[in-house]
This record gives sequence, C-alpha cells and structure tokens, in this order.
Amino acid sequence: MRAHGPRLERKLLLAALVAVVVASPSVVGLGSGTRAAADTPDQSGSCPTSNPPNELILQGGTPQTAELDTAFQSPVQVALANSNGCPVTSVVGTPVTFSAPASGASGSFATSGANTVTVGADVSGNASAPTFTANDTAGSYTLTATSAYGSVSFSLTNSAAGIPAAIAALSPGRQSAAVNSDYAKQLSVHVLDANGNPVSGAIVSFTLGAAAGGGGTTASSAGASFASGSAQATATTDSAGIATSPGFTANATIGNFTATATVANVQKPASFQLENLPGKNARLTRLGSAKLVATVKRRYGQHLRVVLRDAKGRPEAGATVTFTLGTGAGTGASAGAGASFGGGASTATATTGLHGVAASPAFTAGSVAGTFTATATTTATPSTARFTLRNHAGRPTAITPGIASTEATQVGTRFVIALAVTVTDALGNKVPDALVTFSAPVSGASGSFSARAAARTVEVRTNSSGVALAPPFTANGQPGGYVVIAAVAHGPRTAFALVNDAR
Repeated sequence: MRAHGPRLERKLLLAALVAVVVASPSVVGLGSGTRAAADTPDQSGSCPTSNPPNELILQGGTPQTAELDTAFQSPVQVALANSNGCPVTSVVGTPVTFSAPASGASGSFATSGANTVTVGADVSGNASAPTFTANDTAGSYTLTATSAYGSVSFSLTNSAAGIPAAIAALSPGRQSAAVNSDYAKQLSVHVLDANGNPVSGAIVSFTLGAAAGGGGTTASSAGASFASGSAQATATTDSAGIATSPGFTANATIGNFTATATVANVQKPASFQLENLPGKNARLTRLGSAKLVATVKRRYGQHLRVVLRDAKGRPEAGATVTFTLGTGAGTGASAGAGASFGGGASTATATTGLHGVAASPAFTAGSVAGTFTATATTTATPSTARFTLRNHAGRPTAITPGIASTEATQVGTRFVIALAVTVTDALGNKVPDALVTFSAPVSGASGSFSARAAARTVEVRTNSSGVALAPPFTANGQPGGYVVIAAVAHGPRTAFALVNDAR
C-alpha cells in the first residue's frame, strides 16, 4: 500500500490542474472591436518582442451629447491593440480616420474644419481626434473611427435643448409717443428653444429706428434712442426666457418706424411698430417773404418754406406738410390768377427735415396775371401758414385806344374826352406801370397837353388796370385834321384821329 501512495498523489494533482485549466481559459472573446479585461499574455507569462496590432478598440468619448454649435466635452479616442493583451509595437503614425455624417445632424473637427479628419497613433497605439463641434442640426448620429485593423463607432447627439429657436415680441407690439418724449413701455421678448421651453441666459440685441419701408435710418428719419444715446442695447433672458430692453425716448422726427430684437441662432427677429407723434401745441410758421412774384407762365424764383416747432420751440422733423396753390377769387382783375406744381397739380407735399423745415417743390405762374394765396398745412397742428403770390403780366404786346379814337373840337378849345390807351401782354393780361408816350404833330393843326404850346409830347404810366390816361389835350389855333400817336417804347403803338374845327 505504501508503495502505491506517491503515485496516487501525483495522479490526483494532475487531475486538479486540468480542472483549473478547463474552468479558467486565458482568453474570452467579447465581440468585434472590444478586447476583454481578462486578456493576458501567453501561458509562459511573457510578451513577444514584436507584437503588431490586429484590432482597433474604443478608449472613450461615447456616448455623449452637446448643444448645437458647441464642442463635445470628451475627446473621441481609440487605441490600436493586439488580442494577446500585450503592448503593441511599431504603431507610431499608424493612420486612423474619424468620420461623421456628411449631412444632417453632424459636426466638424477643429483642425480640418470638416466632418472627417485623419490622425496618427502615438507610440502606445492611442489615437485621439481633434475637438469635435456639433453643427446646428439637432439629432443623434454615429461617428466612425477606421484603421487598417478595423473600425469602431461612437454614439453622439446634437441637442437643441437650451438653444434659442424662436423669439417673439411681447405686448405691446405697437405703441406711440410724442416727439422728444419717453415711450411708456419698454420692449420685451420671449425666447424659446426648439421644444418650446424658455431659454435663460440668452443675450438679446434690441435696435431702434429702422425707418418704415426699410433702408435703414438717416438723420431725418423717425426713430428713438436708449438712455445711452445709442439706438442699440442688449439684455439677457431670465429664467422664464424673457428679456426686456432699457427705456427709450422718441427723437424729434414725426413718423412710423420699426424696432427689432434678435438673438443668436434665430434668423427671424421680433419686431415692434412704433410711431413718433407731433408734440402738443406744435405750430407751423412761414419762412422767408410772405409775398412772392413771378411773370405769367414763368417759374417762381422762390419755394414756399415753413418750419414746424413744438410748444418749447424745438423743431419737429418728419411731419408731412401739404402746400396748396389757390386761385384769385371773385370777378376782379385777379380772378383766375394762380400757379401749379409739376404736372399741373395745385397741391404738393414735403416732409420737415432735421431742423423742422419743409420746402415746396418748384411751381410756375399761370397764364392769368393777378394776386392769389398759397397755404401750408400739416396734421401735426391746426395752424396754417399763408403766402401771398402775384403773377405779373408779361411784356407789352398790344395797345388799344380808349373810347375816343376819333374826336373834334373848335380851335383853341380842349377836347372833351381825354386820350387813353390800354396796354396788354400776349396773353391778354393788362400790363401795369408800362410807359406810354403820347405825341402830337409839331407843326400845323395840332394841340398841346398843357397851357404851354410846346408841350406836344407827354409820358404816362399805365395804372394797375393797364390804362394810361393822357393829360387834357387842347387844340391849337390852326384848323384841320391830324393824328396823335400813343406808343410803348420798343413795343406796340396806336393812333387817335383828331380835328380842329374853325370857329
């Protein structure tokens, strides 16, 4: 029995070792791209001197989430490895390509600026992609790392939560204030993300004074400014996603304009319709001469000009002024006198500028001589500015004798009816202040315009009705017929046929 003891003990020991080996294999497979934590070197307990990689494994960066247009916090990392669990050799610079989707939810790498990038492994076989930034499209997607030894995938998500997706104006969306005064309500907006949740901490930019109809602002546009004097201000949304602008003041220009509020990542701004109203007790006053003159059918040399000021004397810009050219009233000499703007219109509008001044377009006298009135009005005030205009007659083109173009009297006596003429222009208007010369013969039957026999010629100016009336004319002592001429210098002439009768 003793002779068999040692032999039996060796058999039992070998059986135990076989059981251990069978129950605890040195390598357990865990699937493509992933090496087991229990991987160990070969059973001899040593690693080979040359140990090239035969697989690519994940090291970190999955899964993770980033907000739109922001960088992912953890780097995307892989490693080249050998399934024997030993450190790999000869791997420095081995290329690994990281690729994200070319469209839709994706992102870009810092160094390439594109959705793909290739990096080289370090001496230990590790490869880390540059910083990866989500694009502006929300959604989940897969980023892949590929090498000659396989590929692995990362699960990434671009989240729109907390990113502004909409901005809306809160009431009042429309309000008004008198020029140079404060608007009653500040501008307020609500910022929401794509899920309809309020976004806190978003910076909202408010801009005042975009003139209605677009094109931006000018010095003469209706607008407003914040307390800083600027047309722009910023505010940050609170926990409810609401941002409110500072208070603001209307400028001196009357009119409508738009204020806007913008926030990053949202293309369509929120807008507010604002209006600067005329100040209380505004007054429209005439500038320049109250009386303007022009020749018929000629352009007036001056425009109609007015200034609009508020109760404190400050100019009000942006008000629409209507200029109206009237016509002479009644049946007198001025009846029908008038003028017109371009195109024959009797009215025109202009807008008060930075200094509250508005000037009419040019205008042209009509064909009728005489005096008439022009007015300037605006809805900003009930006051009216008035102008007196006069169309002067043109140059004399015709002269006609009065009721006595033929007349007789005894020698040495005065003609009963005085010699008179009417001077008119080419349009039939009576020409005032025209110089008319009356001339009688210097010898023979004739007469004189005074007690002195030598006064055979006299100059007389036409009155406002275009009539020139000669002084009384007395026949001389010689009987016979003759002609007295009435003429305008370098202009028309007419004649009177007179007879000195013998006693």
